[in-house]
Amino acid sequence: MSQTEEFEKIVEAAKANKGGVVFVTGKPGSGKSKVLREAAEDKKWDYVDCRMLISEDFLAVPGDQRMEKAPELMGATLDSYNSDVILLDRLQTLFVPVFCLDVGSLLRTLGQKYVLVAAWPGYVKDNTLCYDKFDGTESIRIPVDGFTIWNVE
Repeated sequence: MSQTEEFEKIVEAAKANKGGVVFVTGKPGSGKSKVLREAAEDKKWDYVDCRMLISEDFLAVPGDQRMEKAPELMGATLDSYNSDVILLDRLQTLFVPVFCLDVGSLLRTLGQKYVLVAAWPGYVKDNTLCYDKFDGTESIRIPVDGFTIWNVE
């Protein structure tokens, strides 16, 4: 079984559960995005660059209200796709501090309505998704509880 076929089985299981979030992890250059693109083509799932979730409407919301409004506004964007699975790449776009987002909470909320698959740009340690920007300006930690984790070898 190829990595893409193995991945597709994991996502199909999430679909059977009527929602949720699958994180694809792996070292830089391991093929996370490649597996997402291949699965998108094979299964006709939508492959979405997270920059598409940052709409003008979202940017018009004051920073202290963005986390509250983000599920509705980003959900409207996700509604425009015609797939039962949405593959998210460039997740680190949502980590930008000025966006004032708790990405774990946001994805948990959106995962109640959609099957989301996100390529994780960091690593997993002690049951925590970790992302550290090279210049030390960002450090994201998200507990894996309630998420499905699939690692690209």
